[in-house]
Amino acid sequence: MYVSFNWPEPGQLPIPEVVYTELLSHLLEAFSSEGSAKQYWNEIPTVLIILEAEDSSDVINNETDELQNQIKFALTYPEFVTPIGEHYRLALAIFSDEGAGIYLLIHNQNPIAKELDDA
Repeated sequence: MYVSFNWPEPGQLPIPEVVYTELLSHLLEAFSSEGSAKQYWNEIPTVLIILEAEDSSDVINNETDELQNQIKFALTYPEFVTPIGEHYRLALAIFSDEGAGIYLLIHNQNPIAKELDDA
């Protein structure tokens, strides 16, 4: 599992470069530039959570209550769910009027990913 409250820079994330490139295009969709997206992430609480295939429920249950709640919220109330690369899906859940959100990038082979099937 990987969690970041900062803008994801190249080489920081534990995902293939092709997945990073596609993820980045989705993160930039609502912004006029990467600079404005980074500024937004600095000002408005935004989190990126990556769950790999091997991240079991036990791994998640050992995390803080706050992180567990963020994952549950993203799984339950996604604004959208979209495929990323061949093996991932990206869900975005907004939790405030100012647009604070949770990006959940989850490997399709993670058992928890099934919860997004009905989203």
